[in-house]
Amino acid sequence: MKHKILLTLLFAVFVQFCFGQEYHKLVDTNKMWSVLLINGTNPYYKSTHFIKFQGDTIINDTMYKKVLKAEDEFHNNWELNGYIREDSSRKVYYLNYECYYEEYLIYDFNVNIGDTINYFEPYIVDSIDSIYISNQYRKRIFIHSIISSFSDVWIEGIGSIYGVINSMTEGVVGIRFELLCFYENDTLSYIDSSYNECYYNTYGVIENISVNSSFIIYPNPATQTINISFNNQQNMPYTFELYNYYGEIICKKQIINSTSFELSNISNGIYFYIIKDNKNFIIHRNKLVITK
Repeated sequence: MKHKILLTLLFAVFVQFCFGQEYHKLVDTNKMWSVLLINGTNPYYKSTHFIKFQGDTIINDTMYKKVLKAEDEFHNNWELNGYIREDSSRKVYYLNYECYYEEYLIYDFNVNIGDTINYFEPYIVDSIDSIYISNQYRKRIFIHSIISSFSDVWIEGIGSIYGVINSMTEGVVGIRFELLCFYENDTLSYIDSSYNECYYNTYGVIENISVNSSFIIYPNPATQTINISFNNQQNMPYTFELYNYYGEIICKKQIINSTSFELSNISNGIYFYIIKDNKNFIIHRNKLVITK
């Protein structure tokens, strides 16, 4: 009996220690999320979009951050998708772009076990623990709907496992969302263990890009050097461009023959590269993982 009491006390101290750390705000302009959309009627239909917060705007005397969404692979094309705010009580409110006259509570990181959260339907808090992500403990909250089979998991500073603005929205009819990756301060801090990259698109050809298999880029993953091998019988100039997940060009190099170059100034992470021909058409692309 004494051992059980001692273990209970130790667990309580541990939980308080983890939860007592500095609160991780969710609404932050230094963060970005990639979210996978899956068509339930066609599991081969998958697409990815990116979400970030940027800039301030005042609506009905209340300050919000703009919610921006991009659907292209290099997320260069951002569009307004809504407005979001976080108050001092650790509650987060979302205001939809198309019906901006009304906001909804989508997170409350100050809840306790057994509390009820009212969204379009009531949710109840099942349990609370902590998870270690990016060298920090973060509060994790498990909730489920009282009237349906929907459930959700919130991670402090990251949001829902269905995507940051998809809290308590496991999916509508025929659609499901999953959080793929989370970036903070340009660093990949979280990736869903079921996937090995932060962008999927299987619903069709994007940008009319054809993959030219004559280009071989190795090793991948790479450490210090990358090699580009191809047969250029026409001696035509090509352009190699390497992008990070923010759509920023990390390096750009004209290539005519098989070549290699150093990666010593490039940080660890997942990148995309493209190869263009002399007419500026993209003829080859893929991802590149850099680990040192």
